[in-house]
Amino acid sequence: MRAKEFLTESISLDEANPIFKQFIKYTAKELELDNLPKINLIKDRNYSVEHHSFGGYSPSDKSINIMISNRHIQDVLRTLAHELVHYRQDINNQLNPDSGNDGSPEENEANSLAAVVMRKWGKMHPELFGKESLE
Repeated sequence: MRAKEFLTESISLDEANPIFKQFIKYTAKELELDNLPKINLIKDRNYSVEHHSFGGYSPSDKSINIMISNRHIQDVLRTLAHELVHYRQDINNQLNPDSGNDGSPEENEANSLAAVVMRKWGKMHPELFGKESLE
């Protein structure tokens, strides 16, 4: 299974850019999360090709995968915020089999709340807009 390959291409939050920890703490507060899921930062570029996405939340093991290679930090953080909204939906028993469909109430909520989080975060960290991609 390819998932094992992704795990070998992951990095821990301890190894990642310190901005990730700051952003996760900030977003958890904004979303009123008392606990966090496991977050995998994926360096394998094939993740996006195979999953047709830059990230995903897995309700079965309460984990988030975020592809970080060759992406702007703000784009990565927006994906992370989106998936943290899905985590919040899960712990509030709001997810169903159709939640990931385009235009579903859950997907629309994740898009809109992630955008609000990013606008607030961006105002607090304007220096990040001039950064290059993560690689």
